[in-house]
Amino acid sequence: MASIINSTTTAGVTVTGDNSGSLQLATNNGTTAVTIDTSQRVAFVAGTAALPAITTTGDTNTGIFFPAADTIAFTEGGVESMRIDSSGNLLIGRTSQFGFEKVGITYAGNSNWGLGLNDTFSNASANTAIQFNKNGSNVGSITTSNSATAYVTSSDYRLKENIAPIIGALAKVAALKPVTYDWKIGGSSQGFIAHELQEIVPDCVFGEKDAVEIVDDVDADGKVIGTKEVPKYQGIDTSFLVATLTAAIQELNAKVEAQAVRIAELEGAK
Repeated sequence: MASIINSTTTAGVTVTGDNSGSLQLATNNGTTAVTIDTSQRVAFVAGTAALPAITTTGDTNTGIFFPAADTIAFTEGGVESMRIDSSGNLLIGRTSQFGFEKVGITYAGNSNWGLGLNDTFSNASANTAIQFNKNGSNVGSITTSNSATAYVTSSDYRLKENIAPIIGALAKVAALKPVTYDWKIGGSSQGFIAHELQEIVPDCVFGEKDAVEIVDDVDADGKVIGTKEVPKYQGIDTSFLVATLTAAIQELNAKVEAQAVRIAELEGAK
């Protein structure tokens, strides 16, 4: 153990140096507040949301603290506002993940936006606001122009093979079950039930019926206290219905045209 070679106390703070080259600053109750080791690294106490480890004079309840191992948190006015947890997840307005997201944001929708993007380039053409990549390749984007937003998914012919017309689209449309309903939390709406739509146009539906997942169970302070099972709800993207609906209209139009020809032939035979 390194021996103390110098110790000075001023205004309740003790500065201690030892023969290893480390320097410590301790309060008058003996608690070490700051350590500077031989590698010139500065180590602070963990701190809390109310009393962060790194702060500024005159605003001592705002700054940075370390609530758990490998975790960095930011506090404002004594209330935690953001943290980077031990898995590298960025959590804003919350202390744990919703599920498995890398960025989680909690906000009050009546007074805040969840995420705001402002493109200051004033050209008329569309600019990419968000780009989505999979294994290094672009698979979609959200673009904005001066007046509109577009949600773009990959559709280039060079990405496709075994291209064939949709057959039996009119029968599929006839089998669809559009419904009205009330959300258990929220108002009324209209649309489809995910697993029913999945039976007819699988491409529109994501997830499996009655699926569940295991997530961390945390207490009010964000501490993991176990695991729990929660529903893994299905979702739909009705934009994938467009091709089926288009093919159904074409099939119906062919029937109408064939009937028109037949009617003309019958009338001409009179």
